[in-house]
Amino acid sequence: MTFVHPTRRYRLYFDETGTGDLRAHKKDQNQRYLSLTGLAFRQDVHASTFTARLSALKRRVFQTPDVILHRREIIDRKGDFAVLNDPTIRADFDAQFLDLIGYLPGPAFTVSIDKQAHLEKYRAWHFDPYHYVLTCLVERYVLWLHRHNFVGDVIGEARTEWHDGRLRRAFNHQYDNGSRFLRRDVVQLRLTSRDLKLKPKTANEAGLQVADLLAHPAHRTFKFMEQNLPIPDDYGATLIRELEKVYDRNPWNGLIRGYGRKWLP
Repeated sequence: MTFVHPTRRYRLYFDETGTGDLRAHKKDQNQRYLSLTGLAFRQDVHASTFTARLSALKRRVFQTPDVILHRREIIDRKGDFAVLNDPTIRADFDAQFLDLIGYLPGPAFTVSIDKQAHLEKYRAWHFDPYHYVLTCLVERYVLWLHRHNFVGDVIGEARTEWHDGRLRRAFNHQYDNGSRFLRRDVVQLRLTSRDLKLKPKTANEAGLQVADLLAHPAHRTFKFMEQNLPIPDDYGATLIRELEKVYDRNPWNGLIRGYGRKWLP
């Protein structure tokens, strides 16, 4: 393999919010959307500087770097996160995490799908939601790599065998065939592996944990924007205002839409 300098090697860490079940919203409107948010890091920077910053935050708040940050558990404030029931400690954690977002190198990407609208639009042909959303996420990442003459790979959190299998097959298909807006030769030139990397939560990957905490507020902000609704002025919105600074943008007009953000269908 041709040597690639570390400054040109990137990795996209992504996490999801919502479910891939195309018809789940018919029973529960809370399951109407599926969204993936990805954060791209230069691999050497993630391994050193950014991981060290997240570890320092954990030591400050939880007294150990081994705590695995997970949005659902943080909201419940149980176990390792029970300390967040103390308002002073919670405020410190919120401030420290917001500061950490300011060190994200970028770019960031969010792709969301309205499954109800998807079913209504494609009555005879229904693209698998996971396949669809992951394809669009990777598509934007690879186009960014291509614009800058970088290479990279993609990593997500391992879940169930069924869930992981769907993601791997979608990724393999895109690598082998390209996609609507991305030629196969470009995909294979820019991605360093045909295989999607999936790691368990216990791997303590900084990028995956930050993506986990940002995926839901990133999608929520995007959804309110699409629906022309006011965005709540809360902590989640504050995080995404900071994330806005690193979303990928159209290099000609500076717009995020279509580059850092994509709404489906």
